[in-house]
Amino acid sequence: MGRITNHLRRATGDGLLVTEGKRWHQQRTSTQKIFRSNRMSLFASIADHHIGEMLERWKSCPTLEIESEMTLLTQRIMGDGFFGIQLESEPEVAKAVRTLSDSFHDESRAILNLPDWLPTSKKREKKRATTLLKEKLKGIIEHRISSQDRRDDYLDMLLYPATDSNSNCPYHKHESIDEIMCQLLTMYIAGFHTTSVAMAWLLALVAQSPEIQDKVWAQCQSELDDTLILDNHKQENYAEMVVKESLRLYPAAWELFAREASRETKLGPCHIPRGSKLLILPIVVHHDERFYPNPKVFDPLRFCQKTESERPAYSSIPFGLGGHQCIGQALPLQQMTQILKSVIPNFQLELPPDSIQKTKIVPKVSLRPARDFQVSIVPRSPTISELKNTDAVANC
Repeated sequence: MGRITNHLRRATGDGLLVTEGKRWHQQRTSTQKIFRSNRMSLFASIADHHIGEMLERWKSCPTLEIESEMTLLTQRIMGDGFFGIQLESEPEVAKAVRTLSDSFHDESRAILNLPDWLPTSKKREKKRATTLLKEKLKGIIEHRISSQDRRDDYLDMLLYPATDSNSNCPYHKHESIDEIMCQLLTMYIAGFHTTSVAMAWLLALVAQSPEIQDKVWAQCQSELDDTLILDNHKQENYAEMVVKESLRLYPAAWELFAREASRETKLGPCHIPRGSKLLILPIVVHHDERFYPNPKVFDPLRFCQKTESERPAYSSIPFGLGGHQCIGQALPLQQMTQILKSVIPNFQLELPPDSIQKTKIVPKVSLRPARDFQVSIVPRSPTISELKNTDAVANC
């Protein structure tokens, strides 16, 4: 874990991803507040607003570059929900996040790393990206402090951490502006790029599967009309099953930081000495035929309640596991489901068969396609009578 965390620390400081022990516990406890269940409805409302604007714009677009669209959407939702700002007109921010993510990945695997002060093209690009993001976030923090604007978001929680149930204390008694900036930068890098790529894979997979789109559409319509045959109490959340299956094939975290064995143990037939470094690869676990027969097939029914409950624990780990698993994993799962259930009732997505299978994958911090998917969209105009003649959501 040491090499990659050292590279992360140079850019983000001692953020949540790289700290350990008491410092990690304090940061984890503080950050967890933003993801409490009672705040999920607030995030859903913010996402719904930006998804609505996106769908309105799509009405005049016969084709879309789907990863670019999801990058823009994620940028808007995160900027609004975490920092209280709009970032949609700043593509350089998204480019900087990708640059840093790629450099973390590449440097952690290099046999020999050159120092950051060397004026190579990659080092200059990394420095520009780091400077841009830090200056952007520092400006956001200073503006919030000077304006004394209070918002119910992550930045407000960092600036004014509650000391008890009735009062707030000013930020300077707890953390400096630089420390707060490190927390914001960590959250942005960890959550922004991985989420946007995961959403792009989801919509690309669905675009190749008209039958799955029809079932998601049927579920959405059944939730809006109580006269339909579908039993809402017995029907499972098919849209969420689609999201989970997408994350199985293309997990948000396809590889995890190496873990160190705290004691001597055995892993199957293997003897693991204390201090050994273990690399966990969710992408390998998710394609293990013992858990997922025909693992390359996109089959959301793998995640119906009965089938999911029969698999062993940790056979699905798209957001990692253990103490350093994604702190906000409930949020991308909710938002991906929300996006799917917003897009499908409005548009039929189309992508030529085998487009994904023929696409080269770039394995960096996230698994992203080498080229953006060109997805065709056709507006829907369903009626309830038409829906009654479609197949209901498949049961397990």
